[in-house]
Amino acid sequence: MIVVRDLVKAFNGRPILDGISVTVKKRDVLVIMGGSGCGKSTLLRQIIGLSKPDSGEIWIRGQDITRMDERVFTEMRKKFGMLFQSGALFNSMTVGENVSLPILEHTKLAEEVVNIMVKIKLELVGLTGFEHMMPSEISGGMKKRVGLARAIAMDPELLFCDEPSAGLDPVMTAVIDTLMVDLSRKLGMTLVVVTHDMASAFRIATKMVMLFQGKLVASGTPEYIKSLDNPIVKQFINGEADGPIPLRLSSDDYLKNLLG
Repeated sequence: MIVVRDLVKAFNGRPILDGISVTVKKRDVLVIMGGSGCGKSTLLRQIIGLSKPDSGEIWIRGQDITRMDERVFTEMRKKFGMLFQSGALFNSMTVGENVSLPILEHTKLAEEVVNIMVKIKLELVGLTGFEHMMPSEISGGMKKRVGLARAIAMDPELLFCDEPSAGLDPVMTAVIDTLMVDLSRKLGMTLVVVTHDMASAFRIATKMVMLFQGKLVASGTPEYIKSLDNPIVKQFINGEADGPIPLRLSSDDYLKNLLG
């Protein structure tokens, strides 16, 4: 489904992605993980075409999107679904209106058909009967599920998720994880998920890649990643303070800055 080859991206001369290569097969659940600033969100933006790489190739469904005409790529994007970190719902719209937005934008289906599609998508995420509620009237976990319903509204082949567990408690995180995996199986979707939540990552992934300082340091199945003796990988997946991954600011540095 996706082949990334030797991808390079820099901002103001600082390399963010340095020769990244990743392959995603159909129905894979790929988890992109790494610490803050490692380049995982930048990689996601490159794959969905929000930003152009400095060099390298990104092949989706057999076509190199880095050289694709924008009009053609716009048509391809209709096969993408996107679950944003915060849910990104429109507060002035009802739950049903949020879910129906991509359907109304990209099709000319009758209102009755759209309403049926919205009900089906909300049922898939466990929110039957919530279509007339406003985002302000539902919980954070429910907002994330509405965002997921909107992301699958057009029955996408590829679903991209940016920190889907951000801001959720462990129980709701497990609910969202289960939903994503279940939907990928039922609808035959391929998932690309950016996360730093290791419990979530190992629960959903069929394949994992880890980035560190713009480079790919590990790639493989969850079992393979767990078995690696790489100190960077071990520190990150175990959540340890000591190791090769540098801390942005130590407590001593903080006190020195505070006291001048």
